[in-house]
Amino acid sequence: MTINARSESFFFYITLLMIALIFAGFGSAAMFLDQFIYPPSPMLIAHGVIMLGWYGLTAYQARLIRGSRFKLHKQLGASSVALTLFMLITGYFVTKGMIVNPASSIAGLSPAGSTIFPTMDLIGFALFYILALANRKNASAHKRLVVLAGVMMLAPASARLGLTIGIEPLAGVVAIAFPIIFLIYDWRSLGRLHWASILAVVVGFGGTAIRMLVGPTQEWQRVAETLYLTT
Repeated sequence: MTINARSESFFFYITLLMIALIFAGFGSAAMFLDQFIYPPSPMLIAHGVIMLGWYGLTAYQARLIRGSRFKLHKQLGASSVALTLFMLITGYFVTKGMIVNPASSIAGLSPAGSTIFPTMDLIGFALFYILALANRKNASAHKRLVVLAGVMMLAPASARLGLTIGIEPLAGVVAIAFPIIFLIYDWRSLGRLHWASILAVVVGFGGTAIRMLVGPTQEWQRVAETLYLTT
């Protein structure tokens, strides 16, 4: 079963849902959680602005495809690549700042150990975006991979929202729930599961396990200190 690109609104609305989750997560943390320092650092602000720009552009790109405006969609592709590079660069420096901040802790880990969480987010985001670029001529794969790249970066927002509402495992739930939504959509729209969505489920489960198993180790702490140039 196939559907016309003009009628395929799923990718637009799922991106809007991610944007809403980001605002809910960071907004609730700013209002209700004392452990997050506000105002945030200039680097974190830059990362957040660039990230919202990326999600906004992704939603607009999905809207363009829905309206069959393929030429403008391709022209804006370079902007998406630029935003992606800046997201990765600012994400690196935000993560580096965690190590030198003794108050930084995720899941009870040390500052260096806690970097496993944003590091895996950045790796997952880069993986899916690179795959999206490699599959530009495969529309079915390309659109899934771009939006799933955004799913890989939801953990900071969903973790904050989980702390605010008292559901601490929410980040892990979101990491798995979104890819499952893609699988359901695949089955309804294609009559089969798409490999990009299956990969996202594998990364969701596997990434969660890696974070919890590798983060507490001394080996990861040494890797993090070397990776983020703090040794």
